[in-house]
Amino acid sequence: MLRLLVIALLISSFAGAQTKKSVQKNAKPKVEADSLITDSVIAEVEKPMPREFAVYTKKPKLKTERMKLCLNLVSKDTVLNYCINDSICHDPEITKILFEKKDADSTYLLVYVDAFSKPVDKPECDAGKELKLFFIRWNTKTNKALVKHRTVESCMRGVTNMTREPILNWDRVTPLTVNYYKGNSTFSEIKFDPHQYLLGFQSADTESK
Repeated sequence: MLRLLVIALLISSFAGAQTKKSVQKNAKPKVEADSLITDSVIAEVEKPMPREFAVYTKKPKLKTERMKLCLNLVSKDTVLNYCINDSICHDPEITKILFEKKDADSTYLLVYVDAFSKPVDKPECDAGKELKLFFIRWNTKTNKALVKHRTVESCMRGVTNMTREPILNWDRVTPLTVNYYKGNSTFSEIKFDPHQYLLGFQSADTESK
Protein backbone atom coordinates (compact mmCIF):
# COMPACT_ATOMS: atom_id res chain seq x y z
CA MET A 1 0.00 0.00 0.00
CA LEU A 2 2.79 2.40 0.89
CA ARG A 3 4.54 1.55 -2.35
CA LEU A 4 1.40 2.42 -4.36
CA LEU A 5 1.07 5.74 -2.52
CA VAL A 6 4.69 6.67 -3.30
CA ILE A 7 4.23 5.79 -6.98
CA ALA A 8 1.04 7.91 -7.14
CA LEU A 9 2.84 10.91 -5.60
CA LEU A 10 5.71 10.63 -8.11
CA ILE A 11 3.29 10.49 -11.06
CA SER A 12 1.38 13.52 -9.73
CA SER A 13 4.61 15.49 -9.23
CA PHE A 14 5.88 14.67 -12.75
CA ALA A 15 2.57 15.70 -14.37
CA GLY A 16 2.63 19.05 -12.52
CA ALA A 17 6.17 19.78 -13.69
CA GLN A 18 5.16 19.10 -17.31
CA THR A 19 2.18 21.46 -17.05
CA LYS A 20 4.37 24.31 -15.72
CA LYS A 21 6.87 23.85 -18.53
CA SER A 22 4.05 23.92 -21.10
CA VAL A 23 2.66 27.14 -19.66
CA GLN A 24 6.08 28.80 -19.62
CA LYS A 25 6.73 27.72 -23.19
CA ASN A 26 3.51 29.20 -24.57
CA ALA A 27 3.43 32.32 -22.42
CA LYS A 28 4.20 35.61 -24.19
CA PRO A 29 7.25 37.48 -22.93
CA LYS A 30 6.50 40.44 -20.77
CA VAL A 31 7.58 43.72 -22.36
CA GLU A 32 8.25 46.78 -20.29
CA ALA A 33 6.47 49.94 -21.44
CA ASP A 34 9.75 51.77 -21.90
CA SER A 35 10.96 49.20 -24.43
CA LEU A 36 7.97 49.43 -26.79
CA ILE A 37 8.76 50.85 -30.26
CA THR A 38 5.92 52.77 -31.83
CA ASP A 39 5.62 53.66 -35.51
CA SER A 40 6.11 57.34 -36.19
CA VAL A 41 6.21 59.53 -39.28
CA ILE A 42 9.02 62.05 -39.25
CA ALA A 43 8.32 65.00 -41.50
CA GLU A 44 11.26 65.81 -43.73
CA VAL A 45 12.45 69.31 -43.09
CA GLU A 46 13.17 71.17 -46.28
CA LYS A 47 16.57 72.78 -46.38
CA PRO A 48 16.37 76.55 -46.40
CA MET A 49 17.11 78.14 -49.76
CA PRO A 50 20.67 79.46 -49.89
CA ARG A 51 21.20 83.19 -49.93
CA GLU A 52 23.38 82.93 -53.02
CA PHE A 53 23.12 82.28 -56.74
CA ALA A 54 22.91 78.59 -57.58
CA VAL A 55 21.72 76.21 -60.28
CA TYR A 56 21.12 72.65 -59.15
CA THR A 57 19.11 69.50 -59.77
CA LYS A 58 16.20 68.60 -57.52
CA LYS A 59 15.70 64.85 -57.60
CA PRO A 60 12.18 63.40 -57.27
CA LYS A 61 11.04 61.99 -53.93
CA LEU A 62 8.09 60.09 -55.42
CA LYS A 63 7.81 57.94 -58.55
CA THR A 64 5.12 60.26 -59.88
CA GLU A 65 7.43 63.28 -59.74
CA ARG A 66 10.00 64.35 -62.32
CA MET A 67 13.57 65.55 -61.98
CA LYS A 68 13.84 69.34 -61.95
CA LEU A 69 16.51 71.89 -62.80
CA CYS A 70 16.29 74.82 -60.38
CA LEU A 71 17.68 78.35 -60.42
CA ASN A 72 18.20 80.17 -57.15
CA LEU A 73 18.43 83.94 -57.67
CA VAL A 74 19.15 86.41 -54.90
CA SER A 75 18.49 90.12 -54.53
CA LYS A 76 18.92 92.39 -51.55
CA ASP A 77 15.48 91.67 -50.11
CA THR A 78 14.27 88.40 -51.60
CA VAL A 79 15.17 85.02 -53.08
CA LEU A 80 13.60 83.51 -56.20
CA ASN A 81 13.66 79.73 -56.59
CA TYR A 82 12.51 78.75 -60.08
CA CYS A 83 12.38 75.13 -61.31
CA ILE A 84 11.61 73.43 -64.63
CA ASN A 85 11.19 69.74 -65.43
CA ASP A 86 14.53 68.55 -66.82
CA SER A 87 15.98 65.06 -66.59
CA ILE A 88 18.71 65.64 -69.20
CA CYS A 89 20.64 68.76 -68.14
CA HIS A 90 21.20 67.80 -64.52
CA ASP A 91 23.86 68.43 -61.90
CA PRO A 92 25.52 71.21 -63.98
CA GLU A 93 29.25 71.66 -63.58
CA ILE A 94 29.40 75.29 -64.82
CA THR A 95 26.81 77.98 -64.07
CA LYS A 96 27.23 81.73 -64.44
CA ILE A 97 25.26 84.96 -64.62
CA LEU A 98 26.40 86.44 -67.94
CA PHE A 99 24.33 89.60 -67.67
CA GLU A 100 22.43 91.35 -64.88
CA LYS A 101 20.66 94.71 -65.00
CA LYS A 102 18.29 96.24 -62.48
CA ASP A 103 15.58 98.56 -63.78
CA ALA A 104 13.11 99.91 -61.19
CA ASP A 105 11.48 96.88 -59.50
CA SER A 106 12.68 94.45 -62.15
CA THR A 107 15.98 92.67 -62.62
CA TYR A 108 16.99 91.25 -66.00
CA LEU A 109 19.41 88.32 -66.14
CA LEU A 110 21.07 86.05 -68.67
CA VAL A 111 22.16 82.76 -67.07
CA TYR A 112 24.52 80.15 -68.52
CA VAL A 113 24.09 76.49 -67.49
CA ASP A 114 26.55 73.85 -68.71
CA ALA A 115 26.47 70.17 -67.75
CA PHE A 116 28.18 67.04 -68.97
CA SER A 117 25.73 64.53 -70.41
CA LYS A 118 25.00 61.80 -67.89
CA PRO A 119 23.40 59.06 -70.01
CA VAL A 120 22.08 55.83 -68.57
CA ASP A 121 21.79 53.90 -71.83
CA LYS A 122 23.45 56.13 -74.44
CA PRO A 123 27.23 55.52 -74.24
CA GLU A 124 27.93 57.76 -77.25
CA CYS A 125 27.05 60.72 -75.01
CA ASP A 126 29.47 59.83 -72.20
CA ALA A 127 31.60 62.86 -73.21
CA GLY A 128 28.67 64.96 -74.44
CA LYS A 129 27.40 68.33 -73.26
CA GLU A 130 24.03 69.79 -72.25
CA LEU A 131 23.98 73.59 -72.48
CA LYS A 132 21.14 75.99 -71.73
CA LEU A 133 20.70 79.76 -71.67
CA PHE A 134 18.04 81.39 -69.48
CA PHE A 135 16.66 84.90 -69.86
CA ILE A 136 14.84 86.07 -66.74
CA ARG A 137 12.77 89.17 -66.07
CA TRP A 138 12.33 89.14 -62.31
CA ASN A 139 10.12 91.54 -60.37
CA THR A 140 11.88 91.58 -57.02
CA LYS A 141 8.99 93.42 -55.37
CA THR A 142 6.35 90.78 -56.16
CA ASN A 143 8.96 87.98 -56.48
CA LYS A 144 7.47 86.82 -59.76
CA ALA A 145 9.44 86.12 -62.90
CA LEU A 146 9.09 85.58 -66.61
CA VAL A 147 11.63 82.95 -67.68
CA LYS A 148 12.59 81.80 -71.16
CA HIS A 149 15.24 79.19 -71.86
CA ARG A 150 16.94 77.78 -74.93
CA THR A 151 18.79 74.48 -75.27
CA VAL A 152 21.74 75.41 -77.49
CA GLU A 153 23.65 72.13 -77.14
CA SER A 154 22.48 68.64 -76.20
CA CYS A 155 24.03 65.32 -77.08
CA MET A 156 20.99 63.56 -75.61
CA ARG A 157 18.59 65.48 -77.88
CA GLY A 158 20.82 65.85 -80.92
CA VAL A 159 21.36 69.63 -80.69
CA THR A 160 24.74 70.85 -81.97
CA ASN A 161 26.25 74.12 -80.79
CA MET A 162 27.67 75.97 -83.82
CA THR A 163 28.57 79.26 -82.13
CA ARG A 164 31.89 80.59 -83.38
CA GLU A 165 33.30 81.71 -80.04
CA PRO A 166 32.76 80.10 -76.63
CA ILE A 167 29.77 81.74 -74.99
CA LEU A 168 31.73 82.28 -71.77
CA ASN A 169 34.14 84.49 -73.73
CA TRP A 170 31.37 87.01 -74.51
CA ASP A 171 32.53 90.58 -73.79
CA ARG A 172 29.13 91.72 -72.35
CA VAL A 173 29.28 94.79 -74.64
CA THR A 174 28.54 93.60 -78.15
CA PRO A 175 25.42 91.51 -78.91
CA LEU A 176 25.78 87.82 -78.09
CA THR A 177 24.90 85.60 -81.08
CA VAL A 178 24.43 81.88 -80.55
CA ASN A 179 23.96 79.43 -83.44
CA TYR A 180 22.89 75.81 -83.12
CA TYR A 181 21.53 72.98 -85.23
CA LYS A 182 18.48 71.08 -83.96
CA GLY A 183 18.33 68.41 -86.64
CA ASN A 184 15.77 67.98 -89.41
CA SER A 185 17.72 70.60 -91.43
CA THR A 186 16.78 73.34 -88.95
CA PHE A 187 19.40 75.92 -88.02
CA SER A 188 18.58 78.27 -85.15
CA GLU A 189 20.06 81.56 -84.04
CA ILE A 190 19.40 83.61 -80.93
CA LYS A 191 20.74 87.04 -80.11
CA PHE A 192 20.94 88.94 -76.87
CA ASP A 193 21.78 92.62 -77.03
CA PRO A 194 22.94 94.06 -73.68
CA HIS A 195 21.91 97.52 -74.89
CA GLN A 196 18.39 96.28 -75.66
CA TYR A 197 18.02 93.83 -72.79
CA LEU A 198 14.26 94.47 -72.51
CA LEU A 199 13.83 92.46 -75.71
CA GLY A 200 15.37 89.35 -74.21
CA PHE A 201 16.11 86.59 -76.73
CA GLN A 202 15.69 87.54 -80.36
CA SER A 203 15.54 84.32 -82.33
CA ALA A 204 15.19 83.03 -85.87
CA ASP A 205 14.99 79.55 -87.36
CA THR A 206 16.08 78.85 -90.93
CA GLU A 207 15.74 75.80 -93.13
CA SER A 208 18.86 74.57 -94.93
CA LYS A 209 18.64 74.10 -98.70
